[in-house]
Amino acid sequence: MSRAETIAALRQHIAQVAPHRGRGRCATTGIPSLDVAIGGWPRPGVASIHGAVGSGRMGLVLPAIVAHTQRARTVAVVDAIGWLYPPGLPGVDLRYLMIVRPGSARAAWAAVQLAGSGAVPLTVLLDPPRIGRNGLRLSRAAERGDSTVIVIGEARDADMVAGVRMAVQGGGQVQIERGGGGALVI
Repeated sequence: MSRAETIAALRQHIAQVAPHRGRGRCATTGIPSLDVAIGGWPRPGVASIHGAVGSGRMGLVLPAIVAHTQRARTVAVVDAIGWLYPPGLPGVDLRYLMIVRPGSARAAWAAVQLAGSGAVPLTVLLDPPRIGRNGLRLSRAAERGDSTVIVIGEARDADMVAGVRMAVQGGGQVQIERGGGGALVI
């Protein structure tokens, strides 16, 4: 086992045996090298992933979705433009995948409701319009619901509050802009 895999496994073990550690804990990304680089997905908190369509943005989130659904935990995906094809997500237990398609105008609102509900540990917001002032609402909802929200979009939304921010450049290359440092090849 590599050093990165060992650290990721230890973090996951600690999260399972000591969930009472409170704010600031992280949920594994399911990608050991990414866990080492950013410490995992913030929980509670918001992460932002941006890059061109087809660059591998969803591939960064898929392992977490698989892990949650395989443990019978509901994952909500707010699909603002209706492009997600759930049967095309390998390893995801579709019984625990909630797809919400509110349209672009209501996508941020739907994500805030889901994140703040306390019923959904992971909410993924796909290709929303610019979040802007809803970013603070999203962050507060994640805290209130003790959940992780991952916003995936094409363009960087500088106004959005995010504990982790990454740019996906394709070919497995990820630039960590906040929550870690430097470039990473996955």
